[in-house]
Amino acid sequence: MINFTRIAKAEFEKVLAESIEYQNSDVQLASDIIKNMALISFTRFAKSSSLYFSLSHALSTSIVGLHILNAMRCRDGLIRPAQIVNLMASVLFCNVGVIRDILPEDNGDHQKIDNEKPRFVDQTFTDSSLWPYKSFRSTKFIQDISFLDTNVNFEIVSRAIEHSDFFGNTTDTSPDVGEVAKYVRAIQVITLMSDQNYQRKMVEFYLSAKEANLVDTAIFNDLADFRKKWVQYFWERLYPDVGEEIMLLRETTEGRTIVSQMYSHL
Repeated sequence: MINFTRIAKAEFEKVLAESIEYQNSDVQLASDIIKNMALISFTRFAKSSSLYFSLSHALSTSIVGLHILNAMRCRDGLIRPAQIVNLMASVLFCNVGVIRDILPEDNGDHQKIDNEKPRFVDQTFTDSSLWPYKSFRSTKFIQDISFLDTNVNFEIVSRAIEHSDFFGNTTDTSPDVGEVAKYVRAIQVITLMSDQNYQRKMVEFYLSAKEANLVDTAIFNDLADFRKKWVQYFWERLYPDVGEEIMLLRETTEGRTIVSQMYSHL
């Protein structure tokens, strides 16, 4: 039987070694921490039934995150270990809340979606139906895992998680969210726009958002309309969130490849 979690972890660690791992002892320690974080994240996402928020997507966003860190190192000469851990924790876990039964209070068709007791969630839908609650569930997941809670700055990471959702009904557009939060939001957008299977990814994104009742029908009537209008939507609403990070990625060969793929889809 194929162990997709192990494959994802190996691919993540390969990119990690090529980007930031071999710098100094402090960065090495940070790298060891995010290796364990990646294993925790990928293990959970291997169980996801969401079309969009899958193990593949978790791996893709984490790799873009590593390339952002590498570009920061090339631009500035170094990156702080705390910055590495907080950014990658935010990337690895900002979407984990979409997965059913990851919290201690979850129990089958009753899931923890707020500070009240667990509520009924229809199991005829995929995990995408929990999209509106994933920020709350993701931050609680971090608090419930001792290894995560003790190794991150929870204030920074929770703010980044809340800011990461660029399409949901809890979208945070505050200009004062912090550097890590801005990077994490941009990483989510760039990962979608640069995916090698972009057309399929767009369908998965739309169907997942529709299942979660997050598609604004005043803008997108159906899937065909979504495909037709998405590029304009990107330039008008999402590009301001990624312009700086696109320039940053151009610092490295790998980053320029990501930007080139992104623009080819536009």
